[in-house]
Amino acid sequence: MKKILLSIFILIFLSGCAKVEKKAEVEKILEVHFPTEEEIKEKELEAEKKSIEEQEKSVGEKVKDQPEKEKIEEEPKKEIALLPKKEIPAVPKEKKEVIPPIPKIFLMEWNGECLIYDLKWNSINFGKAIFICGEEKDYYRLVGITIPDGLPAQMGYGYNRTDSFIDKKTGKVRYFYLYSKTGKTEKITEIFFNWSANQYTSLERNLKDKKVLSLKRNVIKFEGDIFDCLSVFYLLRNIDSENLKDVEFPIALVEKWYLKINFKGRMVKNLPSGEKKEVFILEPLLRSEKEALKKSRVNIWVTADREKKPVYFEGKLPIGKATIILSEAKRFDFKLYNDVNKILEDVVSSL
Repeated sequence: MKKILLSIFILIFLSGCAKVEKKAEVEKILEVHFPTEEEIKEKELEAEKKSIEEQEKSVGEKVKDQPEKEKIEEEPKKEIALLPKKEIPAVPKEKKEVIPPIPKIFLMEWNGECLIYDLKWNSINFGKAIFICGEEKDYYRLVGITIPDGLPAQMGYGYNRTDSFIDKKTGKVRYFYLYSKTGKTEKITEIFFNWSANQYTSLERNLKDKKVLSLKRNVIKFEGDIFDCLSVFYLLRNIDSENLKDVEFPIALVEKWYLKINFKGRMVKNLPSGEKKEVFILEPLLRSEKEALKKSRVNIWVTADREKKPVYFEGKLPIGKATIILSEAKRFDFKLYNDVNKILEDVVSSL
């Protein structure tokens, strides 16, 4: 998970698949729905069972490797005189920056929006990325997928998809899903949020040939607000970027991460479309809970108008650079579809 996110919402975009009918490609990605309480309990029980099996296997291997003499009798423990503990002066806690007030319905502005991006490495096309924000029953639904193409297909790369379900009444994320496929291996990460207990549960499942190789469960505490990779991007489009100095947004993944946005300026740029427009230049900085902020190699251009569209991403790589360019923006009426997967099929079939 440490290397996912060249930007805060782009999935592992340097991936690919062979050129076949686009609609068939989308159907290969499992449809995602908000799990019921029974399904959540079933997933957690499966994780606990897998954890017990792995612990028993680990203990068995240790016993097997232990010398016979050590199995029969243990060497008497030597008593060690403990030195008196020294008083250590308390270190003053760092002052935490307060996250700006967040409107509960900040996603309403982007309801029905579909953004389509071209993915490039230097001059090579790697396919498309599609991001959709829409309203479904009690939730705002955020979806991001990649439709890769070209050279990476020969290297065995596959699909990526993220889904986020945001409670319409509270504006808080309830469920987050992340899927990626490379050759015969798949990784599925699910995060369930318990806001009353200020904690979330992550389930990380690794598969090969559809068989589960590992299943890890982790419960993580948090304070105040916390976001997922998709919702935080839309949030940043809603908050004044020039007032984000020293503010860190907690991000819920398998472990807790923090995102800081460095505002690099407001200037007029020639967009890849040929249009000249004023944009904000933003630089995302990331760190895990136990690490310092990492040096960023990514710049994001966001239009300095009411729409605040993220039009251009540029990331420096060891060889060349990766760019993500907004090629098209659409609007959909979710009341006519009532199913985000139908919208994805229509969008992909029109590419």
